[in-house]
Amino acid sequence: MNAAYFHITLVHLPVILTPLGVILLMVAHLRSSLSVARVALGILIAASLIAIPAFLLGEGAEEIVEHLPGISESLIEEHEEFAEIGLWATIAAGLASLCTWVAISRGAFLERALLITTFFVSSIASVALAYTAHLGGSIRHPEAFSQSERSQHTEHK
Repeated sequence: MNAAYFHITLVHLPVILTPLGVILLMVAHLRSSLSVARVALGILIAASLIAIPAFLLGEGAEEIVEHLPGISESLIEEHEEFAEIGLWATIAAGLASLCTWVAISRGAFLERALLITTFFVSSIASVALAYTAHLGGSIRHPEAFSQSERSQHTEHK
């Protein structure tokens, strides 16, 4: 097992957990359930913590795959650029979740506003992670993308 293996293994977790947290925040809002909100916030905090080593392992993964036949350096660079955006958005969602968790635990009057803010920040993180995952998949899985999609990504740079 190497950095590429661990990167690919870890990176799926924030991509799945962040939208799950968003969905649970929506359910918490609709049901006015602080217990569901706490679960959602915990999931978002976990996703943000997992995103950090997943991102850091990306550099090692790049070193392993960049010289393989059929690997596009421009696709790797585009994936890396969006991964940084996704990382910071996910960290922001994790921090918003942590602040919201503390506010709920202390019975702060701002809990509703914080939950809504966390929902929007986490939604942005979900979109950023989904697009980053799409770009990552196009690096090594050309069979999943049409030729025009691959060309579009390489021409974008």
